[in-house]
Amino acid sequence: MSCAPSIFDSFAGIGTIEHQPHFVPVTRRALMAAVNTTSRTLGLRPPTVVVLDALLSCLPCNDPKTGNDSPITPLTLLTVFACNDTLCFRAKGITDRQLRRHLEKLEAANLIQRRDSANGKRFPIMRNGKVIGAFGIDLSPLLARSGEILTLSQKHRQEADELRGMKAYIQKLRGECLSLCLQGEALEFVEAARNFMRRTGVTVLQASSVISRLKCILQSKVVAPSVPHFEELATANDPEHEQRQEQAPSSNSNKTTATDGQNVRHKETQKSYTKKTLPRSMTELWACLTEIPAFYPDHPTTEHGLLQLLFEFGKMLRIDSALLGRAVSLLGLAEAIQVADQMACKIDQVKNPDSYLSRILAGCTKTRVGHGQLCVGT
Repeated sequence: MSCAPSIFDSFAGIGTIEHQPHFVPVTRRALMAAVNTTSRTLGLRPPTVVVLDALLSCLPCNDPKTGNDSPITPLTLLTVFACNDTLCFRAKGITDRQLRRHLEKLEAANLIQRRDSANGKRFPIMRNGKVIGAFGIDLSPLLARSGEILTLSQKHRQEADELRGMKAYIQKLRGECLSLCLQGEALEFVEAARNFMRRTGVTVLQASSVISRLKCILQSKVVAPSVPHFEELATANDPEHEQRQEQAPSSNSNKTTATDGQNVRHKETQKSYTKKTLPRSMTELWACLTEIPAFYPDHPTTEHGLLQLLFEFGKMLRIDSALLGRAVSLLGLAEAIQVADQMACKIDQVKNPDSYLSRILAGCTKTRVGHGQLCVGT
């Protein structure tokens, strides 16, 4: 029986593979993505996460044959013995003092363990030309919690996806509430909801409470839409409806018209979307919209700018450009942009925007020609 002391007795406190915990193999990329996602929960600020990434980059995980990054396994030595200069360089050029401060934060978060030598230096322990242990920074606590961190990051991503949809729904409810004549506390809550949902730490539970409050405000008021519905747009373009409107005043008047019964045709130059196309001023039109102003706070000053904005917003709604151009020719620029705004309000209900808009245009049997003040049947 040999009386020679073992390597562990000679170098007490070193980090070795034999003393490392068991964990499921994980790649550095997947682990760092999970740490980035859960950094707020772990109590880490972005500079501290960068230092942790620098520590992980020092692990011997490169495949010697392919050079690719291989997973970290329990057989990988998790004690980093790189010097401060190397770590500072890989951590985007921070100073030694900043490095020590971030290492203290990582140790307080139970993600690393320091294994200092007698003189405080970091160095490996070699035997037969191989590294069997080291004094340095042990990442075993991080890898022991890797499964927990990966599960938590997946939960955070699912909540983020759910929260993204809830924010869009809250924006829609806010638009409906702002179209009402609200006062006092209700108006203050609706106006503050937008800034509240922009905060970084908003949770799904908080968003649910905001939705419940907005629904209560809508239920307590009578909703009076400020823009015409799709049914009204179809009725306004119904030929029988316009014929009844034209016959009503003519039946009450027996006066001769200025043309004295003659057919007079005026030739007009073809111009697209001139000022006469819009039934109201740009400011009044913008005040009728609920969703588009949230993406474009400053309304365009020209009709060309309004048309360009409509096609940009149509791409966001996944509407075909040719179909949107047909909507402008059938409905006019002002009504077309109101239809796009109403589709944005119902975006969670519209599965196929092109088909949805086509059904709206199917009821519109008039095409605007000339300067937009004449309509002809199609």
